[in-house]
Amino acid sequence: MCQPDNRVPPWSWYVRASHFNPQTPKELQRVTGNFCTTTALDDSLWGRANMGVRSNNQWKENAFVGYFKNSACRHLRENIPGFFNAAFKQSTQTKGVCSIKPGVYEVNDYPIDWTFPKIPIMPYAHYRFNVTFGKDENLYGCFVVENRVIPKLE
Repeated sequence: MCQPDNRVPPWSWYVRASHFNPQTPKELQRVTGNFCTTTALDDSLWGRANMGVRSNNQWKENAFVGYFKNSACRHLRENIPGFFNAAFKQSTQTKGVCSIKPGVYEVNDYPIDWTFPKIPIMPYAHYRFNVTFGKDENLYGCFVVENRVIPKLE
């Protein structure tokens, strides 16, 4: 969907999440797959998040847009802590410099909490979430996730 110049970017992911079961809504989804990287993810990188919403049988792009001029690693750690911990096996409580070394990171049937603590409450809808990050003009990674926002259960 956004591979630069028909080449594989330095960051690739091959991940599958289990289906959400409305009959057991408090059960966490499970994630299996891997992340492959040839470059470090640290606080010198920029990041962009763009959410399109599904409406009238088509995608309405740019429903929510976020741009982080630097500190992509820190913003990932703070905004999606469940994913960060599952993918990179690092505590989200760590303060200071955030850095993910190059390598292959695997998750196998790992339960993940999709809570975004610093993101405002979103309207219930079907979204397409595009995340890109890189350094200067170079795109390091591009990830696309389709998701639904539903009411939080008590």
